Amino acid sequence: MYDDRRPILLCLDLEAGSDVLARIGAGYARRLGQPLHILYVLPRSGGETEDAAMERLQGLVAGAIGGVDSDILVVRKGCIEEQIVDYVKENAIDMVILGHRHKARRERVYVGSTVKTVISLAPGRILVVPVNDEE
Repeated sequence: MYDDRRPILLCLDLEAGSDVLARIGAGYARRLGQPLHILYVLPRSGGETEDAAMERLQGLVAGAIGGVDSDILVVRKGCIEEQIVDYVKENAIDMVILGHRHKARRERVYVGSTVKTVISLAPGRILVVPVNDEE
């Protein structure tokens, strides 16, 4: 049973297909009646500023979700897995929603570590949603 007092965390990477994941995450939060937090983590090596990333996140969320309120939009910088797990612990998150893109066989060795790490380290429920870049 879900705890309706605790938020759902939707993690976006702002790549193709993130709008689909945003709609799915917002739908879950709406159906469950839980607050929605949306997190984007800037890689340490990225040149984008946190303000610029927040503008992109706000634009994606506004376009994808429209009238659905998200309680919190957050941009953090650092190791993606660490930032997600820290956010979950700091904010008593009930469920984390992550996207997973299907890659070519040779790329699978290097892809998916974020999902695997969050599943193994974050407390609570984790929902992994397949994201097709073409959708």
